[in-house]
Amino acid sequence: MRRRAMAAALNLGRLLASGIQQKEERLMKRAIVLVCVAAAVLLALAVGTARADPASHFKFSFSGVTTHPAGTFCDFNEQETFTVLLNGAFVPVSGLNPVEVTVYTTHTNLDTGYSLTDTAHFQSLAVINSGQGLTAGIYYHLKDPSGKTVLVKAGNVTFDQTGLTSFTPNSGADQTAAQIICPALGGSPA
Repeated sequence: MRRRAMAAALNLGRLLASGIQQKEERLMKRAIVLVCVAAAVLLALAVGTARADPASHFKFSFSGVTTHPAGTFCDFNEQETFTVLLNGAFVPVSGLNPVEVTVYTTHTNLDTGYSLTDTAHFQSLAVINSGQGLTAGIYYHLKDPSGKTVLVKAGNVTFDQTGLTSFTPNSGADQTAAQIICPALGGSPA
């Protein structure tokens, strides 16, 4: 009886060892598959960065409406309807992030109904992870309902992590948006 118990225990041990070995083999196979998948992903990433154009391009837009009650932006109720278009790239090799920005806005004095259209079109060039950059172009191009130009603010602005570092005189960087828009709509900044 003891022999049978010993033989049964031995067989059970072999069975368990065989099961453990099979489980280890399955785990090893899974590990090999995971390593192969990881290697394929890394290879794909490496091939992607070795292309002639390693930049990641992006293009998107968004629209909205902002309403400012009298006393918060201008001394009258003001509304801005806008669409922003962005077209740019992340260029890791050079560390630059060039972006083309176009903003279409209609500024409206809600108290009088008078409105101005505004087209801003400028380029932005930021150095990735440095907080430094430059924008240059037209920041405000206001036209009245007949299409006559009312105001243009253009130039360039440089900045770093602390804020503006320099700007050209007609860029408007030395004024708030309210100081530019409110007088053009027949009022004053709040």
